[in-house]
Amino acid sequence: MKKIFAIIFLSAIVFTLQAQVPVKKDLMPLVDNYPYPPANAKEAFSKVTVTSEYGTLKCGTDKLFEAIDKELKYIEAEYTAQEKNPSNFMPKGIDPNDMKKMADPEMKKKMKSMSKEDKMKMAMEMMKSMPGAASGEMDPPPVRDALNEWQKIYNDTQNEFNRSVAEQQEEIKLGTEYEKQHNDINEWEQAEIKKLPQISGGEMSAPDPAMLKALNLKAADKHIAAANKRLEQIKTRWQASVDRIKSRYTTFYKKLVAADYASGTKNFSSKKILSDAQMIIFKDIASQVQISRKAYEDAAMWQARKNDIENKKY
Repeated sequence: MKKIFAIIFLSAIVFTLQAQVPVKKDLMPLVDNYPYPPANAKEAFSKVTVTSEYGTLKCGTDKLFEAIDKELKYIEAEYTAQEKNPSNFMPKGIDPNDMKKMADPEMKKKMKSMSKEDKMKMAMEMMKSMPGAASGEMDPPPVRDALNEWQKIYNDTQNEFNRSVAEQQEEIKLGTEYEKQHNDINEWEQAEIKKLPQISGGEMSAPDPAMLKALNLKAADKHIAAANKRLEQIKTRWQASVDRIKSRYTTFYKKLVAADYASGTKNFSSKKILSDAQMIIFKDIASQVQISRKAYEDAAMWQARKNDIENKKY
C-alpha cells in the first residue's frame, strides 16, 4: 500500500496543475446564474453596449456578464495564488527545492524514461523525511465519499471524450455552414448593387441612394435571419450541455461541500485529486459562459449594423 501511495504521491508532484487543494466555493449554483444565449438578435442588441470607434461598431458584454465574470475571476485568483505559492499547499516536510527540481522540464523529461522501480525508489526517498501527511493514512468518510463519487465520473472519461469530440466536429460543421450563409448573402448583395440604376454626378456615378439603402436593409434582414437561426442551434446545444454539467457533477459537488473541500484530510494526493476535479468543472462552466457571451456579441452585431444602415445618410 505504501509503495502504491508513493507512486501516486510522486505523480501528483510531477504533474502539478494550478491548484493543489480545492477552493472553498460551490460552483454548481453558477450554472443557473449567468446569461443564457439570447433568443434573437433584437434581444441580444438590447442587452449589450454598442460603441463606434473610427466607424467600426463594437458590441460589448462586460456589463451583462459582470456578475459571473466577478465570480470566475475570484476562483481564478485563488488558483493563481496556489500556483505562485505551491509550498503553502504541499504536504509538510517537503523541501521547496525538491518541488522546483520536480517542476524542471529536464526532470520531467527524465521521469518519462525512468522505470516504475526507479520512480518508486525516488518517491520513497522523498517520503522518508515526511510526517504522516504522505503516509497514506485513511481519509475521513466524507472525503472518501467525494473521492468515490469522482471515481464514477472518471470511469466514464472515455465515453465523455468521444461525446465531446463528436460534439466539437458537429459544432465546426454548423459554424462553417453559418459563415457560408453570411458570405452568400454578401455575394448576393454585391450582385444586386450592380443591377441598381446609376445616378451621374459630374464625371462620377453611383447607385440610386434610396434604392441602395433599401437593398442594404434587405441584406441586413437576411443576415439577422441567419443569425436568429444560428441562435436556435446554439440554444439547443447549449442547454443540453448545461443539463449534462448538472447531471454529471451535482452529486459529486454536494459530497465535496460535505467534505468541507477535503480540508479534513492529511493526504496530499486526495486533496490534489479533488482540486483537479473542481478545476475540470470550473473549466466546463467557464466554457459555457464564453459560448453565451459570443452568441450575444455575434447576434447583436448584425442588429447593430442594420440600425446603423437605417440611421445613415446616403
